[in-house]
Amino acid sequence: MKLRINCETCDARKINEENYKEFSQIKIYTEELLVDDRSKEVLNRLPFNIKAEEVRSKDLSEDGPNKNININGIYEITPESSVADGTAIVINGVLKVAPGSQEALKKFSRITVNGLILCPKSIAALLPLPGLTINGMTKAYPDEYVLLENRYKLDKYFPMRVPENSGYYAASFIYDSDITIDFGKLVEKNIKFSTEKVYIRKSHIETAIPLFNIEAEIVEIPDDCSVVVADQNEIDSNFVDTNGESLYIIGNVHISASNKEALGRIKSLIVEGNITADADCEQMLKEIYVQCDKLIISRGKVIEDVAIATIDKGTLEDALSGIIVRDCALLKIDKDVPPELIRQRLKVRDCAKVTCTSEQKAAVSSVSSDVAFIGTDSIKSLFGNLFGSGAEESYDNTAPSAFEDDTKYINAEYYEL
Repeated sequence: MKLRINCETCDARKINEENYKEFSQIKIYTEELLVDDRSKEVLNRLPFNIKAEEVRSKDLSEDGPNKNININGIYEITPESSVADGTAIVINGVLKVAPGSQEALKKFSRITVNGLILCPKSIAALLPLPGLTINGMTKAYPDEYVLLENRYKLDKYFPMRVPENSGYYAASFIYDSDITIDFGKLVEKNIKFSTEKVYIRKSHIETAIPLFNIEAEIVEIPDDCSVVVADQNEIDSNFVDTNGESLYIIGNVHISASNKEALGRIKSLIVEGNITADADCEQMLKEIYVQCDKLIISRGKVIEDVAIATIDKGTLEDALSGIIVRDCALLKIDKDVPPELIRQRLKVRDCAKVTCTSEQKAAVSSVSSDVAFIGTDSIKSLFGNLFGSGAEESYDNTAPSAFEDDTKYINAEYYEL
């Protein structure tokens, strides 16, 4: 799993090393990075690749004493949780509450969750607690069930390892990853599952369905397919070599013209998400079995996965089929580009910041999606990396595609690690 963060300000001073150990690569594009001595050591130990216009060292003590905690990601409250009485916490992500955590919850004066609360039914029965604000949803599971990953891969070893008379809960879905899974053995062991959705191979349907809660949505998938779960997937020869020619993908897919040969090897492509393909691939997609939520054909030039991109009037005028700019930290639009030309020729996707004139702002907004900031600003011409060796030419620009498989993306104005 990889992580890509585009933001104006990145505050690394409260970084928890455990939250980022799962990532094999972490890239941050930011204008301002806040660090202290401790966070520098943590960043050095982890696979961070950071590009920043300004790096500032500032101790948390300079912010003044307080009992406020801000979490981006996952936060767990257990009976053993140790926090000061009266602590206020804001969680942008997921709050997991373990069984028996009633006393630990009382230590918090305020809990704000922008996202999801996962808790046992005994805790859910007490909600709403005083001081608890939920901007999202709550999912409750039986107290005696084991909490699995939200999107759980059921493999052929699970029936061998699981103890008898046990239950398991996944907040999002469980998927049947292998045709050789022995569901009969799970029936013999009296195993139960609870989840929102379950993907089951056709030949397993009759045996597997009784193991799941009655409310779960059942999705029947082909016996011969390979199930791939990733938010973004790039179809290339390596992807097909790894996953096969019959694909069931839970996530979005991108296919570039340079990978037409790999596309030609695919016999079946079922996607729970969107397929974005270059125009040269359109005919080939019609020749194979394809099922998806939406097919998006990209026409025109693509600029992607760079720190700074610049668009001038001449570039747009020459691009008769338009330009798509995606997954960039900063896009600069020259002031001489007419707003109408922007509307006709430009599309902006998944960028942290776009700088333009006030006259261009409305046009840029109309052609943009998933952009944290659009407006006027002045920027510095030079980047520095985290510890000052920051000549721009020293930075590795051989980054993978913006649609790289198994990568999480975050775009924000302010992000706290």
